[in-house]
Amino acid sequence: MSATEDRKSYLVECYWPGVSVEKLVDAVRRVHDAQSQLRGLGADVEFVGSILVPVDETVFCLFDGREADVRAVSERAGVLFERVLESLRFDSERSQGGRP
Repeated sequence: MSATEDRKSYLVECYWPGVSVEKLVDAVRRVHDAQSQLRGLGADVEFVGSILVPVDETVFCLFDGREADVRAVSERAGVLFERVLESLRFDSERSQGGRP
């Protein structure tokens, strides 16, 4: 199986007591740095974005790539996570009759 065939979308679930916008912004910077470092070493991973749910002290980070690389970026960035879940993303164009 090629690296391209291994590439999927992942949701990284982080329970983060005391999370704030400022802490998430700092974490996103670290994720971008870790992603750049690992891509320089040949990893095929892309940080897509994050979702903050303040009332639940939860952050969801979205990635495309291989699961091992997603885990490596999160660990290198110091983002503590509960789970890494393969996921499917639907944008507004796909939700209006297009195929996923």
